[in-house]
Amino acid sequence: MKKSFLLIALLAMALGAGAQVDLLHTLHKRDASNKHLECVKPQVPMQEKTPQAKTGGSQMPANFWFPGEWEEVQAIAVTCYYHHKVPGHENSSQWFADPQVTGYADYYYGSYNNQQGGGEYISVPDTTSTFGDVFFYLMDAIQMGGAEAWVRVENAEDSNIIKRKLDRMALRSNNLRFLVAPGTSFWFRDCGPICFYYGEGDTVGMLDFEYYPGRALDDSLPVYIERQFGIPNYTTMIEWEGGNCLVDGAGMVLSSDAIYSNNRDATGQITWDGTNPNTIGYSTKPRLTNAQVKDSLHALIGPRATYILPAFRYDGGTGHVDLYADMIDENLFVFSQMPETYSSWYDYKVGQKNMDSLCSYQSYFGANYRRHYIPFPSRDNGSNFTSQTQYDNQYTRTYSNHTFVNNLIIQPCFSTVGSDGMPTAEWDRANIEELKKAYPGYTIYCVDVREFDGTGGAIHCVTKQIPAEHPIRILHQALHDNTGNTYASNGAPILAQITNVDGIDSAVVYYRFDGGQWQHVVMSPDSLHQYAAVIPTSGELHGDYTKVEYYISATSNAGKTITKPMTASQGGFFEFYLGTNPSVAVEAVEPEECFGQFYPNPSTEVAHLNVEMNGNAAYSIFIIDAAGRTVHTSRMEASGSGVFTVNTSILPSGVYNVVFQNDSERVVRRLIVK
Repeated sequence: MKKSFLLIALLAMALGAGAQVDLLHTLHKRDASNKHLECVKPQVPMQEKTPQAKTGGSQMPANFWFPGEWEEVQAIAVTCYYHHKVPGHENSSQWFADPQVTGYADYYYGSYNNQQGGGEYISVPDTTSTFGDVFFYLMDAIQMGGAEAWVRVENAEDSNIIKRKLDRMALRSNNLRFLVAPGTSFWFRDCGPICFYYGEGDTVGMLDFEYYPGRALDDSLPVYIERQFGIPNYTTMIEWEGGNCLVDGAGMVLSSDAIYSNNRDATGQITWDGTNPNTIGYSTKPRLTNAQVKDSLHALIGPRATYILPAFRYDGGTGHVDLYADMIDENLFVFSQMPETYSSWYDYKVGQKNMDSLCSYQSYFGANYRRHYIPFPSRDNGSNFTSQTQYDNQYTRTYSNHTFVNNLIIQPCFSTVGSDGMPTAEWDRANIEELKKAYPGYTIYCVDVREFDGTGGAIHCVTKQIPAEHPIRILHQALHDNTGNTYASNGAPILAQITNVDGIDSAVVYYRFDGGQWQHVVMSPDSLHQYAAVIPTSGELHGDYTKVEYYISATSNAGKTITKPMTASQGGFFEFYLGTNPSVAVEAVEPEECFGQFYPNPSTEVAHLNVEMNGNAAYSIFIIDAAGRTVHTSRMEASGSGVFTVNTSILPSGVYNVVFQNDSERVVRRLIVK
């Protein structure tokens, strides 16, 4: 049991006694936290006594930041699937054990409704089933991506079983590290820690949220990682799963409102004295309001921005964002796009609204987030799902639920993988080819995950990234799409914030025109950690358009080199066009998305708002004070990218609504004047 908790909220919290509850689910079902109060177990299980470890503490350290999942990693934590057997009934398919504490399990015959006492149990790695094979492919892919596979095993001797199985499958086994720890879950994304960097040395740390009640064995996973691998573990009693967390690497965190329901009850994790099986019970935790939960996430993970959007209802019961969204860098979301034929589905509508909302928010650079769509899977024969209920109960398939391992993506697919590493079903293969366009340069390691159908998750859910030591951090707002004549005569400016604990020795922009020879220009620091260069595009516009590809390479004083994009050596580049290439579609946006948010906000002198139009548009503008009075009117003609500015120095302090309106559209933005 974690000994301390970290909670940052603005209001006082009351402690209350909670009912003794546990999740009654199938062996494979993903841990659906928003359903954990639906079933009551006949007997309250026990919790393993927390192993002694030098805990990082309950106060977040100074100068922390959470890297995006596309950043460099040193390892990925994963497990194999285990069968837990009842002694004396090892060969029976009817008897099974449900571990509650190391060395003790509840016994069942036939189903969870038929408990038959409890006692010691036998843990056996699954090395024979198709379902179990998935985890070995993950271990292979992790190593192929240049990272260590941190494999949890129940017993130290199981490591030899794992290695022999990998050898029999002709898979990699040269970069493994074994974590001996108890547990019943393989959903490591949810029960594992969320890693971050902190301090002057960018030290790797873990933030350990509480896993939901009844799963104390799995909740202790970060403690075992700390004890055996030495990564400091910072703890909080806020209940949350990692699959419901998405960060942009620059101070933004995204989650769904499933996190609210997780924290409304007062039931904490299970405790016991570590000796007497009868001394069991649930701890209590604070009942949190929605505002307290959001304030806590803002302070813990998303100090620049915290967004909590409506959860899906038909995604296997999790409500997690990793079923439909991820990011490829700090500017760009990648969304699973349901086909139009599902437009009547509840989740289709929620997804569309969430995507629009996210792309109306501002990135670290003050511009709206961009988006890219990837396809949505089908049934085995390529046909559509017949209903939300069928998808929810039998499939919950998604291409978004993948894992980055440096310049490789471990990618779910839904047909047999052929000798070329691609799925063999024609519809599945076509979708993966389309997906590659969203992730240029990445090696795609496909894994057939049909055995996970109906569980509410796949590859992302069962893997957990451990960030690399001494990261070179590059934040960059890439040039993209058609740029017209903007850079045709004066050059294209490239700006980036680049940092490393050892300092930066050099930063270079490599570029080429229309696939020609690579050239480069050195980036110069023009302020602390800010580097700049200009791609000499003057005179390079030939005909209607010229394609410009580029990437950034940075080397630390210690000799470490990182490129952005990380896949530059594999053909993954930033690209934009001088002039206009008709085949490059400009990202379609709704009117609401054409307008950013005011910055700075609150404002004392001037406030700016970015405007991004696909065509020409005209708006009447009304600035309305808190009493409903129009204090200023103006007119705006907009085309392409621009900035709308308000001189706030002439406005009295207060809250204003700035309304942009024409015959068909009305957009409102809030502005605070100090």
